[in-house]
Amino acid sequence: MRFFVMGGGCYGTFYARQLLRARAAGALRVDEIGVVDAAAVPRCLDQLGEAPPLRHYPESWDDFLDRVLAGDVAGSGTPGLPSAAGGAGPPDGDILVTLPFTPHLALAWLLRTLPRRLAGRAWRLEPFAALPATPFRHQADGGPLLLSHADWICPVNCIEPDRCPKIRASRDWDMDRTARELAGSLAAAGQPVDAVELFHCHHVAYGVGGYPLARLPAAAAAIERAAAGAGAVRALVGTISHCHGALNLLASPAGMEREATFAVPPPLPTPNADDRVP
Repeated sequence: MRFFVMGGGCYGTFYARQLLRARAAGALRVDEIGVVDAAAVPRCLDQLGEAPPLRHYPESWDDFLDRVLAGDVAGSGTPGLPSAAGGAGPPDGDILVTLPFTPHLALAWLLRTLPRRLAGRAWRLEPFAALPATPFRHQADGGPLLLSHADWICPVNCIEPDRCPKIRASRDWDMDRTARELAGSLAAAGQPVDAVELFHCHHVAYGVGGYPLARLPAAAAAIERAAAGAGAVRALVGTISHCHGALNLLASPAGMEREATFAVPPPLPTPNADDRVP
């Protein structure tokens, strides 16, 4: 199994180190830990070295996703990613290791990809006509809708067990359910949602979470099917964990000209390194 850690700084170093520990303990099959970072020598590899299973992909996150998901094994001149079947592209076992509050990775890829897949349609982000009643919610202009079922500060690498370690009681909430219920609320508010595409960062091992890289093309295909007609189409797109999420509403109104422009929200600021689990 291959894990692609997006970023080789503070969080990337933690994730790579934990994956190495899980591999050494026999808790997880790890064939490769790819560190995707444009720096010549990211902190992660400076501290851990670049011996197998560690491998550096010296390119931006967007370039990496575009190259790999386009099946271009030559692309930017970096090593390609042959699939398990010998072809190009990511096999189902490849895991993207990222944070549940980084929706710009999947969202920005969809915004780049959908206009190519659906000629004649353009896409934009819409504000939400309804909001869920979660303990925490916030949306800055043009940014994602940030949600949390916690009204306390959680360790960013919490494995989110069935029994919440903070309240010492059962975790009876789930952001996947919350997002799908929100889609229903939006329909009732006159903003029907045709597809719900969630990138759920599930815990893998040793405090590391991620989702299959293959979820990105699967989401694009689902939105493409929803947009097969001539009318307006909306997709609720979110990167979530059990407790937290960042959601966006991606829309292509009926009759929208292809030349219309959209704005990709900037990446959220990385939390202070002191907030991470040691």
